[in-house]
Amino acid sequence: MTAMDPIVLNFFGIEVGVIAADRDEVAFHFGPHMVKNSGCPDQLRVEFSRSTGSAPGEFLVRRGDGTPLLRRAFRGWGNVPPALPPFAALQDRFCLVPAVVLAKESATVALIGGPYAEQANIGAALAHRSWEFVSGRLLVLDRRTGDVLPYLVPLQVRGRAAAWLRGAGLPNELCRAVTSPAGAEVLLVRPECLGPVAPVRARLGRPTLVQLCRSADERVRLTPCEYTAQAWPDGSAGLLDEVPAYRLELPGVSGAEEAAGLIDQKVPHEESESCLYVPDTLPAHRAGLTASLRI
Repeated sequence: MTAMDPIVLNFFGIEVGVIAADRDEVAFHFGPHMVKNSGCPDQLRVEFSRSTGSAPGEFLVRRGDGTPLLRRAFRGWGNVPPALPPFAALQDRFCLVPAVVLAKESATVALIGGPYAEQANIGAALAHRSWEFVSGRLLVLDRRTGDVLPYLVPLQVRGRAAAWLRGAGLPNELCRAVTSPAGAEVLLVRPECLGPVAPVRARLGRPTLVQLCRSADERVRLTPCEYTAQAWPDGSAGLLDEVPAYRLELPGVSGAEEAAGLIDQKVPHEESESCLYVPDTLPAHRAGLTASLRI
């Protein structure tokens, strides 16, 4: 591979060629999505440039024929929408909600909480009950079908939840400590070291939203509620209007096992088949629908 050969990733059947990015960083964040270069003419290209002085680096998205679609500042992998895949150039096709997502048989659950909530700890406990990680950071929905799509990126863990995971003896190669833009330490954890992961080609049924809240006592409670998710892009949250939602109250990391047991017991399973697999040969998705975006 030469310096200008792209690192090729496949997200939801869309090939993305990445130029001038650190291969080790891309592999850590997006390893399960890395594929061989098929030479597809509809492949999107994402070109990164380094920061200069106080100015942040940038990424430029192009169609396969070289037509530029958008240019954005690159401030790290944790932004919403993230740089990879270039959701900002595909916003008519996807809905994003910050969440840790898992699936079991015909059930899909999205754990939603603040930066210091215990999504990772509950996710690990669910994995011990045969749930599979679908996404470490974002609930990704296809706006045309409503399917949940695997986005196998690291979980972001802070505070007591991060200390608990460090104490579990996680493999060093699957974890990294980074500093957030606000100066806080964040532990990045590959979902594979917490439990099994869903196949990247899976298509899953509608999710159940579980909002994590701190309880006033030592009890763990899971109760149905009404919840309006904060979704990107604006106007896409209606896709979640009819999905079940629960409020999960827990005292902290110590309640993760009990919380996972309640979720495993109460989260509804869809009647229809929830895990569909796309063909080995994926249909091409033209990027021309985004040609009107400003760069």
